[in-house]
Amino acid sequence: MVDSREAAKAGRIVDGLRAAGLEVAVAHLSAGDYYLLAEEGSSPLLVERKTVTDLLNSIRDNRLWNQLRLLKEAAEKEGVDLVIVLEGWLGAVEKYRSWRIQAVLRILDEVLLDWGVPILPSPNTQATARWLAAKAKSLGRRERKRPPRLRVEKKPLTPAERALYVAEGLAGPVLARRLLRHFGTLKRLANATVEELLKVEGIGEKRAKEIYEVLNTPYEGQP
Repeated sequence: MVDSREAAKAGRIVDGLRAAGLEVAVAHLSAGDYYLLAEEGSSPLLVERKTVTDLLNSIRDNRLWNQLRLLKEAAEKEGVDLVIVLEGWLGAVEKYRSWRIQAVLRILDEVLLDWGVPILPSPNTQATARWLAAKAKSLGRRERKRPPRLRVEKKPLTPAERALYVAEGLAGPVLARRLLRHFGTLKRLANATVEELLKVEGIGEKRAKEIYEVLNTPYEGQP
């Protein structure tokens, strides 16, 4: 399945997938650009494709973090694997866009290490299309050789893990850990003023006000 917005701007990839013999459906995806279905016994794969320019634009307007959150939510709810395909020459960051390469690499290592989302480099659109086709065809093949798992038990979250889960909804995985380390408990975090929130590394005035507003806005929804 290909997201309708992605299909509109990446027609060559869609054509390449169909030319490779794959059945392609175009639909609106709430997260990601490509959803590769898997045979029984294997996990589907949700792919977010970004050119280097797309990456820089999503960093500049802060869309990247919301996209990552949607991808992680989809992975947890649907039981899919995730990957970001980064397409193009990363050296263009400095040569043509005047960005500091170390700053971009720092963000990529945060995506990889803190968010746990793999990043696959691709030199160009044609290579991306070939990889997508090969990956879609291969999903499930290795799993046929393994006995099926008859029972899966999900380990319940500890109180500390549940507190972190709540904090991540306010500020993402990195800042959530800093907030909890600084305040110690969710109760102290909820009682913090904007000025106290600003003392946490990485929390700017805009983010501090957003967190304060979320924690102090009365609920007026349905009972």
